[in-house]
Amino acid sequence: MHQQTKSKDNTYIYTQIIDVLKFGTNTGAFIEVNDSYEKGGYSKKFRITDTYLKAGLIEYIIKDTGIIGNRNKMYYEQLCEAFANPICSNLIAMYPKIDLPTNEELLAIGKKLAKDGRCTKKSKILTMRNKHLNDYWLDADNRSFVEDNIKLFEFLTGRGFMIPSAGDMNSGGRVVDSFTLMPAWIREQITIDGIKLTECDYSALHPNIAIKLYDGSLAYLTHGLVAEKAGIDLKNVKIEHLSFFNKKWDDMRRSPLFGYYSNNQPDMLARIYKDKSEHGHKITSQKMFAVEVGIMSSVIRDLNAKGVYVLYVYDALICEEKNSELVAETMNRIILEHGVKTSVKIDELTLETNVELIEMIPEPVAVELPKYALDEMVNLYDILAQLSYDVENVLKIISSIDCSNVEMGELVDYFNKQSTKQKYNDYDGVPITESIISKLKSLIIT
Repeated sequence: MHQQTKSKDNTYIYTQIIDVLKFGTNTGAFIEVNDSYEKGGYSKKFRITDTYLKAGLIEYIIKDTGIIGNRNKMYYEQLCEAFANPICSNLIAMYPKIDLPTNEELLAIGKKLAKDGRCTKKSKILTMRNKHLNDYWLDADNRSFVEDNIKLFEFLTGRGFMIPSAGDMNSGGRVVDSFTLMPAWIREQITIDGIKLTECDYSALHPNIAIKLYDGSLAYLTHGLVAEKAGIDLKNVKIEHLSFFNKKWDDMRRSPLFGYYSNNQPDMLARIYKDKSEHGHKITSQKMFAVEVGIMSSVIRDLNAKGVYVLYVYDALICEEKNSELVAETMNRIILEHGVKTSVKIDELTLETNVELIEMIPEPVAVELPKYALDEMVNLYDILAQLSYDVENVLKIISSIDCSNVEMGELVDYFNKQSTKQKYNDYDGVPITESIISKLKSLIIT
């Protein structure tokens, strides 16, 4: 808005535009504004009000020649940036091959999927609106409407595809285009030469990226493994994993996944807590998105060098069926080069005909823990979590020692003193068991 409302005399009218949006119409304000900001820290916050956010899509044609000129310049700038980005340039090369379904075809398919009980990735029920307003359903917020999805599809493709655009550091450089914004059930209807495409995506990518970033002790973690160990429904695990690591610490603690990670990956949780405390809760998602984009960029460069182009949907690539084996192999090989241990799961149709790809997927494995000399400096966030202390006790010990980096010998002395104090009734420290002492000894070089 700042650039697009610049006048020839270098003045701006965007503040007046914001005032108009805040005032709105008889229906209500267009936007809500949080005016607080901190220079070098955070900016003012704007969001669309529910009145207009949930009102559906309405297309407005820009008629002002000055604004049209600015928009055209912006399009050329976006196109230039897109060609410089490996994911975006790949998408531009892929677009000419794509055949889209018609609205009539989508309506028929949507009706069938709704009848079959199809749900979205976020467990919203696909529903035919049949001209009803939202208040017809008590749980309208938990539904995704076929007709609305088709209107969004028209908006995203009616005048050609969006120029793909990479985000800023907050999104890790994730790319957005017409297909990332498109409902998944509609995206599934895309064809090339009359043949539907195949989706290849990583199994539990973000949990495994978190393990890599925060030195967790497992590899090849899956949603199914977490569901089995935690006793949580698989569908709920998948939904929770979409946002678990991105949440504020207190919200993470309220998640049903917290117990699993607290018991099985306490070292990783302790480091995440430290990172969020020092840099804000969004730092985790920023780092994870950046790793994700780095992996997908490398995969796409490799495929493009072989003459293969793909659609991109964040942690998934959509390709022609004839290329699915090559795409899966490339994804599996390159992600290991980035130090993340997971592998591709391919949709059921492809798995049935590519058994060798299933055999490539290893079982979850534990990583051997390091050993330390008594005079070696150690990070207590690492060591204490390896002793199976939960996050609360890790923080309690660090607070007691008043330092997170000590020599291994100092930690041994601390445990010896606490073990003696533990014998008294007024002891309020962390529990020190024979099992913990045994684990501590196993971490020391003898």
